[in-house]
Amino acid sequence: MNIPEWYTGSDRSGDVAAGIEATIAKMDEHEADHEDISRLRDLQSVETEVNWRAFLLSLVGTIHYDLQELDQAAEALESALVSYKPYLSTFDEVLSVYCQTCYTAGVLFYEREQYAVAAPYLLRCLPYLHEVYENAYVGDIYSLLTICLNMGDDVEGALVFAEAAAFARQYDCESLENLMIAYVATGDTQKASEVFQTLSERCRQSDTFQRVLDFARQNLGETGAVN
Repeated sequence: MNIPEWYTGSDRSGDVAAGIEATIAKMDEHEADHEDISRLRDLQSVETEVNWRAFLLSLVGTIHYDLQELDQAAEALESALVSYKPYLSTFDEVLSVYCQTCYTAGVLFYEREQYAVAAPYLLRCLPYLHEVYENAYVGDIYSLLTICLNMGDDVEGALVFAEAAAFARQYDCESLENLMIAYVATGDTQKASEVFQTLSERCRQSDTFQRVLDFARQNLGETGAVN
């Protein structure tokens, strides 16, 4: 059987590559299920290359996450991430799934409000973001990091990502709100007030503007009037 060029693992039968293609096709259609998890587990017994074994486990974790089996997802995703070896030449071929694994693990723990656990997983995405993600996706990761670091009292770190998120997301309402909060947390009320004025101009009709206004009144003494 012909081995596709993208596959650089150990299996020369073609079974692992074919199984990956079939599983990802079902995942793309949101149709992957426990049968696919079992198939991936079987393929792990065939695959001996370290990064491709981690790749298969990443897919297992992602399917569990999509099925809302969050404990199983967390276990598989965390096990996959500690298994990857970025210093091996095969890492380049599995990079996109590695980044997706970091992101999914980060989101899972973010949704559980385990911000101190989520942040390191999201940070692991950063060196590779522009290799695998579009700019909008990058902005979402920056926003998640802003909230995680703020909740962990790393206000200076949160501000770095709040500014980056606002830029990457073209200053949408959510990223501007997070930026205002980050400036307040670092004591820069002048910049926070300026961001609030921008929010007042652009986002007054948004569902979240009342929350923005309440925060500004409490922390900036703002009335909601546009200067």
